[in-house]
Amino acid sequence: MFRDFNEVICLGMGGSYSEIAKDKLFKKYDLYLYQRSLNSIRECIDYVDENSNAIAILPVETSYKGIIRETIDNLIMTKNQNIQILAETVVPVNDCILSKTTEFYSIMGLIANPNALAKCKKFVKEEMPRQLNVVMAESMDDSARLLSNYNLTYSIIGTKKTAEIYNLNVLKEHIEDDKDNNRRFIVIGDAQTVQTEKDKTSIVLFLDDRQGALMDIVQVFVKYHINITHINSKMMNNRAEEQAVFIDFDGHRNDEVIQRLLQDLELYCKNMRVIGSYSQF
Repeated sequence: MFRDFNEVICLGMGGSYSEIAKDKLFKKYDLYLYQRSLNSIRECIDYVDENSNAIAILPVETSYKGIIRETIDNLIMTKNQNIQILAETVVPVNDCILSKTTEFYSIMGLIANPNALAKCKKFVKEEMPRQLNVVMAESMDDSARLLSNYNLTYSIIGTKKTAEIYNLNVLKEHIEDDKDNNRRFIVIGDAQTVQTEKDKTSIVLFLDDRQGALMDIVQVFVKYHINITHINSKMMNNRAEEQAVFIDFDGHRNDEVIQRLLQDLELYCKNMRVIGSYSQF
């Protein structure tokens, strides 16, 4: 499946978690593709939408924030309706203090982007100097590049992969506030997947917001004894009367029972899109 592509799009660079997820997936599937890094989820999805030879690896869920709506919202709006989720993986979060020096207690400055600082605020407050000089950066990669302009008392927040890329020392690991935080990533592209022994299907249903609408949907899953693993909804175009319901459930779209399930679901919604059947992590 993946060997029909020649390019992979990652969100961010310089040791981003999207790059780490890419490395993990490439090792699993024994792949090597040319990597292009873009700065936003929307840019990544638009690129795949316009280039059928590309796949993208994007964050879709975190332990502490839940579903990343920007990924799903843009995925369901692609012009190419054949773009779907092809695979998933989970990457443990391990934010680190990185520096050119080897001595943590000599650190007096920190370069980081606002998101990294927010995730690690407890460590920064309790373990780093009170008079810490904080320099704001746009991204993890931007932090690493800016570090070359500062002396040995400065550090950045990054990953172990960032340290490898920029030849930095890892002074402290797991500085994030939430020690059990994981990120789930998906691979999207224009391709068809094959059934495995443990598959998941993701769909979006477009419903009128009427009493009992969601119960009707759930009862179809009960009828076919299909396990729902995730469900949530959002307003479409900020109109409460139109709802998009996102559902993950066990099984592959090519399974006979799933095909019957999907046919029945169409009776209860205005429109439906299968956004992927893929092997569960």
